[in-house]
Amino acid sequence: MKSFPKLLCLSLFALCIFPLPAHSYNDADLQAALAANEAEPRLVEFKDNQTNLKLKLEVLDTINANRAKNGLAPVQLDILACRVANKSAFDAVDGGFSGHWNLKGEKPYHRYAFAGGTEHTNENAAKYTGIELEGAKKYSTVLQAAIKAHTLMYDEKAPDDGHRRNILNPWHTHAGVGFAFDKEKGMCYYEHYLDRYLQFDAFSPKAARETDVTLTGAVTADGYGLYHMIVYYEAPLTPMFVDDINKKHYYEDFSKSVAENLPFWKLGYDDATKRFQVSFKTGKPGLYYVHIYVKKGHTGKEPQGAVSTRGLTPVSGIVIRVE
Repeated sequence: MKSFPKLLCLSLFALCIFPLPAHSYNDADLQAALAANEAEPRLVEFKDNQTNLKLKLEVLDTINANRAKNGLAPVQLDILACRVANKSAFDAVDGGFSGHWNLKGEKPYHRYAFAGGTEHTNENAAKYTGIELEGAKKYSTVLQAAIKAHTLMYDEKAPDDGHRRNILNPWHTHAGVGFAFDKEKGMCYYEHYLDRYLQFDAFSPKAARETDVTLTGAVTADGYGLYHMIVYYEAPLTPMFVDDINKKHYYEDFSKSVAENLPFWKLGYDDATKRFQVSFKTGKPGLYYVHIYVKKGHTGKEPQGAVSTRGLTPVSGIVIRVE
């Protein structure tokens, strides 16, 4: 299996002038975002107001303009991803750290899954100084700062271009943006990119030891079929110190311990209805991180043989907690 790119954290300093995007979102986009914002019951304490949603739609215009330059489809604004990004930013500012971990030892995919997300997510993170707290109350200043953070990540050069590769991942379908300010600690800015190809039925995020966990749902992306599942085991999370978080500049999207590895012929999938049912067995206490892969043109009826996830991206990010 090809390993997933490591995702980096960027530290920035001083507020330079970056061109603001032309308004390409329309009122229908804003109304749809407002409606989705009202309908989303999760992480309501990090709910955006209308002004913040407008700002995030403008940032999304920049993200999509950069994707379009590279021949990629646009991503849509996702409300839960915005709230997770908001929480990540506020936690970082309050805790005085920057990066992809938090004080609980959670990585981005932990935070998104624990909030109720099921899609695979990749995070971009940046922290910088040079913006005054009074300026943070001005729409244009905050927008300028967010555009700056995104643009500097987009302009990265190989081989240190983890943020750029995340922005330009062709598998991404949705994105969320979050930020927080502090006069002494600066601004923390987060982008969460999602890969939404599956719809899961309700399930419990907790399970007992030595039991079977079954996940059901449907493939929602046209032309794709269920292809592979890998479940990674992680030991229970342990708290982290600020200095340890600040020293970590990237995170890996999986662990080195595989709890289950199932090719398509061992997965329950009906290409006619697009419905699936997959299962794995838990073991010792900890976290079980579920990566499901889909493949274009795959029906699940292909002959058994070698399976490769090269060129593919996991499209699920469910984390099951076993205590």
